[in-house]
Amino acid sequence: MMKKYQIADFIFGIHMEESLEILENFKKFVIDTDEEVQVEYFLEVVDKLPELDGECVSQRIDLKVYKKDDLEYRRMNFMGMEESYGQYEEISQNQVKLYLKREFVHMINVDTVFVSLFAMEKRMLAKDAMVLHCSVLKVKSGVILFSGPSGIGKSTQAGLWTKYRKARVINGDRTLLKKENGRWMSLGWPICGSSEICYNEAYPVKAVIFLGQAEENDGRRLRYFDAIKAMISQITVNGWNPQFVEKIWNLTEDFAAQIPVFEYGCNMEEAAVDTLENLLLDILE
Repeated sequence: MMKKYQIADFIFGIHMEESLEILENFKKFVIDTDEEVQVEYFLEVVDKLPELDGECVSQRIDLKVYKKDDLEYRRMNFMGMEESYGQYEEISQNQVKLYLKREFVHMINVDTVFVSLFAMEKRMLAKDAMVLHCSVLKVKSGVILFSGPSGIGKSTQAGLWTKYRKARVINGDRTLLKKENGRWMSLGWPICGSSEICYNEAYPVKAVIFLGQAEENDGRRLRYFDAIKAMISQITVNGWNPQFVEKIWNLTEDFAAQIPVFEYGCNMEEAAVDTLENLLLDILE
């Protein structure tokens, strides 16, 4: 039986064994509609992954990508493990086979493992949307996004705003950025990392803050090209696909032209909230 889901304006269906339990975060995107799906995914648990055909266009520790004609195939690994856990195979532009190795079925409830099977960032880019690594914080009429590499303190700063300003975390690890009606929006995304905070809600983006750790709190607005480079460093990019890279760059240029992007060195005290709030004073009004 196929269940339908919607992320942004992408409607898709998933066929999978009834014995498999869908990821909790994914359930927040279930829809009941008569609309046709744009892509169908067929998820199968197997003892051995099928052989891949085509030309290898990218190879990383955790991912191998193959191309044949206009179709793409991927094989996923855990970092530090040679054995693959899953595989993505395009049958056509609107049908995809997904394989999950039986010995890794218990990992299906890990959001990054489950969502990686779908190569969803590729479908999002076709809808002019991109995935940013960040914590999403609801403040007043919109959201601010705390971004930066893992471990920099995104969750800590979001927690301080929650404690001292009664702000609300919408997602602790990722958001989908998409321009709707001329305004950049933060949309729901089914990956939230260790925060376990994931809401399928949409809000206008007020600002992006790239965090750094410092004893004294201080920040500045980044210049246009510096803002673009900072954004792209935390956006999911299929670097083996030149068209993908070019489109991400174009979308990010548009985003940086409209949304203020800051760098902010801070500590873990209430004063970090005060200083940033003053820096964003005009933006948050």
